[in-house]
Amino acid sequence: MIEHGSGVVAVRADNPSALTLTGTQTYVIGDEAIVVLDPGPLDAAHLDRVEEVIAGRPVSAVCLTHSHRDHTAGAQEAADRWGPLRASEETLDRVGVDGVPLADEDVIELGAAFSFRAISTPGHSGDHLCYLIDSTRDLFTGDLVLGEGSSIIVHPDGSVRAYLSSLRRLAALQPARLLPGHGRVVTAAGKRLEACRVHRIERTKHVLRAVKGGASTIEAIRETVYWELPASHHAAAELSIQAYLAYLHEEGHEVPTGLE
Repeated sequence: MIEHGSGVVAVRADNPSALTLTGTQTYVIGDEAIVVLDPGPLDAAHLDRVEEVIAGRPVSAVCLTHSHRDHTAGAQEAADRWGPLRASEETLDRVGVDGVPLADEDVIELGAAFSFRAISTPGHSGDHLCYLIDSTRDLFTGDLVLGEGSSIIVHPDGSVRAYLSSLRRLAALQPARLLPGHGRVVTAAGKRLEACRVHRIERTKHVLRAVKGGASTIEAIRETVYWELPASHHAAAELSIQAYLAYLHEEGHEVPTGLE
């Protein structure tokens, strides 16, 4: 458990991996009334730790950023404990649990101090939401922006074009802090968002350069662009490469798509 001030406590699930970093962060947000964000894996011990933080306070909603299992496998159990479940309609459909859909800009009121707003941010996945506390400008970024490194763009559900658009939208909100689904809290929020944008643009250029240099398979592109990457990250990198190729094609470049 890590207290981040301003009514925000993070409870880290015990599911570290190459893609989840030190584990999935479940956030308990609010003072008088509570939102539980991303209940994480189906792990009773983890949910018990979250319940200790809630400490009997009323839970207005259990919210999800997106449907990936490291964030949502415990969603039904969390809803049974605290409910109601709230997420984008697409996320609810993908997870296969009942809940109340959240649309872009919908707000959950958590008393006088907290207004918790859903922000549609596709890119990592098509169903992704971030959430903003208007009063503190704390921005919960799910898997769109991690505390370190970069997240996968899950082709074909994810999109580089949508990702860049979502980054621009988040930057325009002028958040004070980024609280990601994985990794540390980022206090230099604007700098981090810009770094993510530049990284994606540079990766796009690297993929184009690899193709023009003769790389004709996803593996060959990966070996050129992500030559330093450990084997544990290869599958994720290859999905992102397909997303970069699709984006380059959309931008009018003559690049192959549908490579294996």
